[in-house]
Amino acid sequence: MAGFFSGCARAPLSTVLMVSEMTGGYSLLLPTLWVSTLTFLLGRRWTLYIKQVPTRLDSPAHRGDFFVDVLEGIKVENVFKRAPSLKLIHEGTTLDDIVHALAESIQRYFPVVDAQGKLVGIFSEEDVRGYLYDDTIWHIANARDVMNGKVVTVTPNDDLNTALGKFTATNVDELPVVSASDQQHLIGIITRKDVIAAYNLRRLEHEKLRRAAGNFRRQSEQA
Repeated sequence: MAGFFSGCARAPLSTVLMVSEMTGGYSLLLPTLWVSTLTFLLGRRWTLYIKQVPTRLDSPAHRGDFFVDVLEGIKVENVFKRAPSLKLIHEGTTLDDIVHALAESIQRYFPVVDAQGKLVGIFSEEDVRGYLYDDTIWHIANARDVMNGKVVTVTPNDDLNTALGKFTATNVDELPVVSASDQQHLIGIITRKDVIAAYNLRRLEHEKLRRAAGNFRRQSEQA
């Protein structure tokens, strides 16, 4: 049994230990090691793992793990957009002004701030759409009526894996980025597209390194 699996799996030492533990036949350890070594040397042309890929990056089974690993190595601070490029809405802004602001902006999500500039909520253009057919309340309702006060945020020190988890949990496309020391101090926003773009860029870098390593290995073997 040890000899057969050693030749197929290309792992003689691990096979000897595994079979000895399974059978309790430690008295046959020396002949088992001898047989496993022979089958390992004589069976080089055959292997059980004919579909084995060179690296985890090439393996569909580990692709999800690699995705997480890559995102864990990138911080939010490396990809998010700073606050000066965002249009902020004061909490007292009327719905009429909000509707006009949406028409003049390409933003999809609008952070809501108080008089001190602290983040108190956020709303999307979809949140406002339900009020468009009743213009009688445009001058009555304000930002607090349409915003979501339970804001899910990330900090610059969070990795993109954390951000992706929050995107998935909340089913939104943008998350406010706040200071790690003050959860109401808005400093920018990160989008799901930012996370995907960062992943694709890092994966491309890893692919180039993998190819370079493969070329170097082939050149070494030829030499």
